[in-house]
Amino acid sequence: MGARVLIVEDDSFTRSLLVATVTGLGHVVVGDCANAADAMRAAASDTPDVAMLDLDLGTGPTGADLGHALRRALPAIGIVLLTSYEEPRLMGTRLRIPDDAVYLVKQAVSQPTEIDRALPLAREPRAHTSASGGVSVDSRAQGLSDGQIEIMRLVASGLTNAEIARRRYMSEHAVGKAVARLVTQLHLDYGDGDNPRVLITQAYFAMTGAARPRRD
Repeated sequence: MGARVLIVEDDSFTRSLLVATVTGLGHVVVGDCANAADAMRAAASDTPDVAMLDLDLGTGPTGADLGHALRRALPAIGIVLLTSYEEPRLMGTRLRIPDDAVYLVKQAVSQPTEIDRALPLAREPRAHTSASGGVSVDSRAQGLSDGQIEIMRLVASGLTNAEIARRRYMSEHAVGKAVARLVTQLHLDYGDGDNPRVLITQAYFAMTGAARPRRD
């Protein structure tokens, strides 16, 4: 028997594709929403089994925030976080991923069956124990500290070493060393004439599905 699914995605085209895909897999889409407020109203009236949430919903609550709110209202609801971010810390916000959520990276979804596998997984208690658990891909970012993730994000946002130093309460020299370590830890192909900041920015966009860095 198919699941009753609530889909929350702020991009209307992507949302319509998800609705068509989930319906085609034999599940029932009980609501499709663009924001957290509409999603909470839909959940209250339609009682979904699973919520499929875009992690980055633009301005306001994230998909992770919405997942926690839905769990408070419907403790048994399964959560699937569908996102372009290979690692949630790349968003630049302090995210608390809901327990047992399936973290599904859009770039890793090559077949509708992967969504079909994620929906029942999300309904299994204690199926996942880590923020990046569930259906996901390995990310080079998983081995980086929170501070390194933040420096990577700020480099990709276009901040200079001096600006990053002021933001992070570090010396400019320390930022330069941190940038050099990122090149090594990300295993970036660095040769004569290459700009390490450009390489780090390219790596960031690759790991975020070319999403624009959030500046919060």
